[in-house]
Amino acid sequence: MKWSIGDKVMAKWPGSALYFPGIIQDIDEDDDSAEVLFNDGTTMDVPIKHIKKEEEFKRRARSKSPARSRRRSQSPGRRRTTRATAKKDTEVGKAGQLNNTSSSSGEERKVTAILKSDVIVSQQERGNTKTTTITKTHSKVETTKDVIPDSGYMVTRRQVKEMYMSKAAILNAKQPEETLTPVVKETKQYEYGGVLGVFLMYVTLPLLPLSFLVFCNKDDCSISKAKLSMIPQTLEAYYDEMSIFIVLEFLVFHAIIYALPLGHIIKGPATPSGKKLDYRINAMYTLVLTLAAYAALYHYKVPITSIKMLPLAATATVVSYIGVLLVHLKSKNVPENELNPHGNTGSDLYDSFLGRELHPRIGSLFDLKLYLYRPGMAAWLVVVMVEMQRHYEQENMFKPQVLVVGISQILYIILEFFWDEEQCPFMFDIKNEGLGFVQFFGELVIVPFIYSQPVTYVVNHPMKLQNTQIAGICLLLFVGICLIVLSGRQKSKFRKNPYDPKLAHLESLPPSKAGGDRLLVSGFWGLVRHPNYLGEIVVGLAWSLACGFNHLLPWFYPIFVVGLLLHRAVRDDVRCRAKHGKMWKVYCERVKYRVIPYIF
Repeated sequence: MKWSIGDKVMAKWPGSALYFPGIIQDIDEDDDSAEVLFNDGTTMDVPIKHIKKEEEFKRRARSKSPARSRRRSQSPGRRRTTRATAKKDTEVGKAGQLNNTSSSSGEERKVTAILKSDVIVSQQERGNTKTTTITKTHSKVETTKDVIPDSGYMVTRRQVKEMYMSKAAILNAKQPEETLTPVVKETKQYEYGGVLGVFLMYVTLPLLPLSFLVFCNKDDCSISKAKLSMIPQTLEAYYDEMSIFIVLEFLVFHAIIYALPLGHIIKGPATPSGKKLDYRINAMYTLVLTLAAYAALYHYKVPITSIKMLPLAATATVVSYIGVLLVHLKSKNVPENELNPHGNTGSDLYDSFLGRELHPRIGSLFDLKLYLYRPGMAAWLVVVMVEMQRHYEQENMFKPQVLVVGISQILYIILEFFWDEEQCPFMFDIKNEGLGFVQFFGELVIVPFIYSQPVTYVVNHPMKLQNTQIAGICLLLFVGICLIVLSGRQKSKFRKNPYDPKLAHLESLPPSKAGGDRLLVSGFWGLVRHPNYLGEIVVGLAWSLACGFNHLLPWFYPIFVVGLLLHRAVRDDVRCRAKHGKMWKVYCERVKYRVIPYIF
C-alpha cells in the first residue's frame, strides 16, 4: 500500500478539481479509498487515485513557466495589495462575500473571496489572464504554509467557482440532521436485558437497600446467617409519619435552594437538537445550608441518631416510583427532538426505566436531573454524619477506621459534587441519559443508603487495624480522590478552552468534523479513557479494605461500582464512536484501556 494512516497528503476535494492538504485517517482497501481529514476540520472519503504527495505540488511551483514568473515579479505591489484586501475581508468576517476593487487603469481588478472553510481565494485578473492563489486564513491572514506550501499552485476562475459551489453543497449535505430538522428516531436496541430485564429490576432492586438495613445490623452482618424470619412483618417497620415528613421536607428544602437566584449560570453540552441548555450552579449554597441545619439540630439536642433508616429507605423508594411515573407522563407532551434516543422504544415499562425525556425541566433553569443530585448527595452526607455522631456517643471517642472511612466519605462527597458542580452537566448520565427509574432510585435510595454502608459497618463492627494497614488505606484513598478530582479539573479546563497556554503541555487529537470536539490523549486522559472511573474504583476498594474480610456485604460497594462503571464505559464508547467517527478509532489506538490499565 502506497499510503498509511497519518500521512500528510494533498487530496482532491470531492466534486472539484482542486487539491487541498490533509491527513489520512483511515484506508479502505476494498473501496480503494481513504478517509482524509482536511485542514479546515472536514473529513471526506477520497479515492486513492486522487491523493498526491505534497512534493508533487512543490515541483509544479518550481517548474512553472519563466513568462509567468516574470509577470508575477513585475508587480510585487499587486500581491501585497491582494493580501491586504484578504486581511480586510477576514476582519469583516462575511463568509462567501466577494469584495471587488478596480484599479485606476480600469484594465486590472482584484477579487477576494472568503469561503466557509476559512480558505481565502485571492483572484487576479489582468487582461485575458486570470490567476487564482489559494491561502489558509485564521482570524487574520498571517500564514499560508499549512495549506499550499509556497507552491504558487494556480487554478482558473471557473475551478474556484466549481470548488466553492461543491464546498457549500457538501457542507449543507453533511450538516447534522438535528441542526436542520431535529428528529429523534425510536430505537429498538435494548439494554439491561430488554423489557423482561427491566421488569425484574423494577421488582427486585428495592429489595437491595432493604436487605442491607435488615440483615447487616449491629448484631450481625453475615449472609449465611440471614433468615426470612429477620424480615419485619409489620407495616410500622417500613412506614411512619416522621420518615415521610423527613423525606418530603428534604426534597422541598433542596428544591427551594436550587430555584433561588444564587450562584451563576453556565452553558451545558449540546443536546441532540443542537441547543446548549443553561444550568444554575449553586450547590455550595446547598452544602452550607445543609451543614448549618445539621449543626442547629445538634446544638438544640434534637435526637438525630434515633432516626430509623429502614422506613426512610422505604419512603424514598416509594417517592422514586412516583417520580418516575410523573416524569414519564410529562414526556408524552414534549417534542420528539427532546426525547432520549435510547429510551423511546414505545414500551412504557422500558422507556420509563431508562427515562424517555432527555432533559426534563420545570421552567428554563430547574433541571430535574441536576436537582436530584442535591438531595441524593446531601442525604449521603447526613447519613455519614449521623453514623459518626452515633459512634461518638457510644464510645466517647472516634476509632481510627471510623475516622478514616467517615472523613474520606465526607471529603469525597464535597469534592465530587458540591465543590465542582460545573462538571455535572457534562457527566455521562446527565448528558446522555434520560430521567427515569435508574436516576430516581439511584440518587434517592442507592446513594444515601448503600454508598454509606462502609461507614455504618465500621461503626457497628469495629476492628483493630495496624498502623501500616491504616497508612495503606489512606494512601489508596489519596490516590483515588486525586484521580477523580484532578482528572475532572483537567478535562473541565480543556473543555472550556483547548488552546489555553496553561494546557500547552497536553496533547490532543483534532476533531473529525467541523465544529467537533478535540480528544485529549495525554495527562490523566492518556493513562486510560476514564481516569475518574479508575479513581472511583480505587476509593471504593479502600473503603471496603477498612471493613476487613469477616463479612461479604461491606464489599458490595466496590463490586457494584466496578460493574456500574465498566458497563457505563462500554456504553460511552458506543456513543463516542458515533460522535467522533474514525477519529475515535485513532484515539482508541493511542489510549488502549477504558478504565483499568492492562486489564480493561
